[in-house]
Amino acid sequence: MPLDEVYLRPVRGMRDLLPEDYYQIINISNKLSKVAESYGYLRVETPALEHFEVLKAKAGEEIINEIYYFRDKAGREVGLRFDLTVPIARIVSYRKDLPKPIRWYYISKVWRYDEPQHGRYREFHQYGIELIGWSSIQADAESIEVLIKSLDEVSLEKFEVRLNDRRIVENILDNLNIPKDYTRLKILRILDKRGKVSNEELIKMLQDVDVGRDVAEMLVNIANTVIPIDKSLEVLHEFKIDSSLIDNISKLIEELDVRGIIKKVFLDFGIVRGLDYYTGIVYEVYVPEYSLAIGGGGRYDDLIEIYSGVKVPALGFAIGIERLVEVLQLQGKLDKPKLGPDYYVYTVGSDRELRDVAYRIANSLRSKGFKVILEFGERSLRTVLEYASKIGSKKFIIVGKREFSKGVVKIRDLERWVEEEVEIEKLIGGQYI
Repeated sequence: MPLDEVYLRPVRGMRDLLPEDYYQIINISNKLSKVAESYGYLRVETPALEHFEVLKAKAGEEIINEIYYFRDKAGREVGLRFDLTVPIARIVSYRKDLPKPIRWYYISKVWRYDEPQHGRYREFHQYGIELIGWSSIQADAESIEVLIKSLDEVSLEKFEVRLNDRRIVENILDNLNIPKDYTRLKILRILDKRGKVSNEELIKMLQDVDVGRDVAEMLVNIANTVIPIDKSLEVLHEFKIDSSLIDNISKLIEELDVRGIIKKVFLDFGIVRGLDYYTGIVYEVYVPEYSLAIGGGGRYDDLIEIYSGVKVPALGFAIGIERLVEVLQLQGKLDKPKLGPDYYVYTVGSDRELRDVAYRIANSLRSKGFKVILEFGERSLRTVLEYASKIGSKKFIIVGKREFSKGVVKIRDLERWVEEEVEIEKLIGGQYI
């Protein structure tokens, strides 16, 4: 008895990626990989499963609730990784011999038990970098530069990097006499919802954690302040931010200016990032026509210390590739991948001599990097031609007895629908492509 269709479809929040979808991810991933490699980052992969203790150590309450958690057959508490930063921090914690700074990047799947909706899946791909062992503001600038150059490489338009510093937010909360306790963490998580819910909802949520109405309104107004980063110093002074933090932003402005990327970076007081492991500069990427962040990152100088007891400065970012695909489609920047073979080789009949020459032709073309399908004449020429056209084949090579006797084959261009005869030895020898 066949299975019910409910079991044949993917688990909720996950997708089957058929070639037309998967090759878009592959093509974009290859471009992103090229950028990371050009800056000296090396690719790594980590296990999908992690010890639950590792995952929950500094994730934050909301992320902990989103972890795919279970006990394995030996009774160990494990979970699927929700990002690559935590596993990489774990690796660095026991591989103390690695020379620093470490520049690693990744393109891999992660899992979050989130509520599925537009732009949110429970299984998705992330591209990101981690720069570990370098505390300089130059490291922050480099991570932002790699992020911007990665998005430029895939032709994303009109994007902005919205940047803040977790310490600036803490400074503002200090100035408002909000105590450094669990309530402060709740406030940060609420502010991280800005843009996802209305201002009035944010105020109500803040009031629910015992923040007075006046202070709540002030926090929401501050969180909605967005200005070009090169014009931000005056506003930081107005908000009475500590001079050391202003000096840090000033140095970052200089670094971004040197790298020629300053016009894409904005100071956004509402950016705090939902993960509790961030300690300094944090940032997210937005485009006007898309409501969700495409990616984000920041500095997490305390995370490795939690695992190893040794303080190691670190920072990085991650981009959701599925979201990037959606935005590129919205902007008309993503062509459908051409999936069909370059050549479809078909023999009229299955005589040994025809099979032999067809093999030689197919293997010669493959050796030159072409995608080739080879079929002997069990199906009719008409049937195979229709199939070859449907799957997007570019050229169709017919190896027939009459043509073979003349030392030629017919090549039909299925895109222009023209046909010509080509000498077999020229085709095999690479004189015809």
